[in-house]
Amino acid sequence: MPQPKHTPQAAADALIGVAPMLTRWLERLLANLEPKLTLAQYLTLRAVASGADSSAALARLAGVSGPAVSQLLSGLSDAGLVIRADLESDRRRATVTLTAHGTQVLGAVNSALQGEVSAVLCELPGPEVDALVRALPYVQAVLAGVSPPRRPVPGRPPGRPPGPHPGRPAGPHRGGPRPH
Repeated sequence: MPQPKHTPQAAADALIGVAPMLTRWLERLLANLEPKLTLAQYLTLRAVASGADSSAALARLAGVSGPAVSQLLSGLSDAGLVIRADLESDRRRATVTLTAHGTQVLGAVNSALQGEVSAVLCELPGPEVDALVRALPYVQAVLAGVSPPRRPVPGRPPGRPPGPHPGRPAGPHRGGPRPH
């Protein structure tokens, strides 16, 4: 078997460079369509259409937290795009399906996004388009199987350990005397 020409680090660097730009494009395109959808709503509709059958699966495929899935589904249900139904066998779980309107909206949004993005990609040589078509389903499958990293705790810079702020005296809750 021939050795790969590039390392996973090189692929990661390329993806890190492209993914934010594509995300921004998609967000702006979605905001200009009717109905207006957020990227998370769009990804949730795609996940439902693909048969994702649990909140955890929907969260992974939409790139959001578990609690956010509930809010997303409520908004999509209120917009008439999905139907949630409790499972008879387990009231804690629900099935989620697209409504006819949801199927129509997802189809129209997919067509609009494909048209816009393919118009840009037509500048690429054929072999590079073929390579993208071959590689991206694998990247999607790997990313869909892993929950995104947690967001940092609000108010605490990343990497700062818990505890009192450096240079600030500890209060009574931290074991030190209270200033008068």
